[in-house]
Amino acid sequence: MSRRAVVLQWVAWACVAVMVLGYGLFMHGSRARPTAVDLEAESMRVTSGAAGTYRDPAASGGSALQMWTAATASTQLTAPAATRLVVRARGDQCSGAPVMRVQVDGRVVETVQVHASSWTDYPVAGSWGAGAHTLTLSFANDLVTEACDRNLHIDRAVFAAASQGAVPQSPSRVLWGLGPGISDAVEAPLYRDAGVNMVTTWFNGPDDLEWISGYAQPPTISDLYGSGKAVELVVWLADHPDYAVSEQFQRDITAVTSALKGSGPHYGPLYVVLFTEWETYSSDPEYPGRLKTAYLRAAAAIHAEYADARVALGFGGYEWGGEGDRDLAPWSDAIAASDFTAVQQMHACDNEQDGQNALVAQIRSSVRQLGAYGKPVMISHFKLWGDPACQVQAFDKFSKAMFTDTSMAELTNEGLFAWNFMMDHYIDDPGLVRQASTSLIGSYSAALPPSPHIPTAGLPD
Repeated sequence: MSRRAVVLQWVAWACVAVMVLGYGLFMHGSRARPTAVDLEAESMRVTSGAAGTYRDPAASGGSALQMWTAATASTQLTAPAATRLVVRARGDQCSGAPVMRVQVDGRVVETVQVHASSWTDYPVAGSWGAGAHTLTLSFANDLVTEACDRNLHIDRAVFAAASQGAVPQSPSRVLWGLGPGISDAVEAPLYRDAGVNMVTTWFNGPDDLEWISGYAQPPTISDLYGSGKAVELVVWLADHPDYAVSEQFQRDITAVTSALKGSGPHYGPLYVVLFTEWETYSSDPEYPGRLKTAYLRAAAAIHAEYADARVALGFGGYEWGGEGDRDLAPWSDAIAASDFTAVQQMHACDNEQDGQNALVAQIRSSVRQLGAYGKPVMISHFKLWGDPACQVQAFDKFSKAMFTDTSMAELTNEGLFAWNFMMDHYIDDPGLVRQASTSLIGSYSAALPPSPHIPTAGLPD
């Protein structure tokens, strides 16, 4: 072989070696880039409450973490870019599902109703950049009775790249509320067990000003905001139509807003629904114009008093009970000046349409039309009235039709962000209907993060 041929052969072998080495380095570099962080819950540090690890062959690592009192576990991690979070958990049910609170970097990002008794993946809405993060998981609603013991079991938490197909999508989320009184709401089982993160109070006339002003004193409102709750104020003045359009009301609504802002140190979102069911206030054809002027002035006064207040005009839902949409053109400027839209939904428990309570079609129609204005939609107050047996039966049927993945996805896609219940037999009285409804409602619960200022109209992350 000539010297030239030997040189060419060496050059060829060198090229092959460089290509192989380069490919190996490329593959090594590719494999070195993490695309997910898989955390076994039993490796997390318990920082409060009673919790411990136990063997479970069905868990991902053969072990899991059980929390049998209100407890918190935390860990630090380094996550890949654009991550999604999924927590695998199950619950011991006892008059409602255990509530798991998920925090990332000290911020509450999800409040989950763990109504599954076998290991289930719970997606957490949100995304986080590459780098160091702190994950904290808490059991928020421990309960022990003579008949049962509620506990939370956690298998693992996975931070994975958002593009990975294995990460399931989060279900539709709604900010649930409960009223009509703050004190009663926070004691109600639905508030405790279904991830209710908003409480409602009402202002029904000038005589309410004195007692509602008491909220200005700490710590009630501040504590609610500090724990990640929102407050809704419903203003219903059907019994005082002249007062609604008076100068006195303009002064009073500023004082009411100040009271519900609280005196700190915590502040949070206040949703004000003005003149709910305004359609019932007066038969005078000139009255709606006067009321609209009063609404626009009051909305400006509320915003001036409290920057974290959000205001809407309260429509009556029964006006969507007929064929087709309502004529909302006269109110388009009021809607444009609003931060969100609001609609009342109340009916007799035995009022059915096409084999279902009339509220099913009424809710879907009103949310669709109001959502078309591009503003978030709130059901300001919901109630099925009638005798207790009828209420329970009707709500059981209603909830199975309304609180499904398909139905909730349709409503939230059309703009629904919040739904406030008025307490009554069907959600207050113990029984299978309340337990089933609590689980259904809880599975779509949205959380608001504790924050001194939440500047949007709503809408939970």
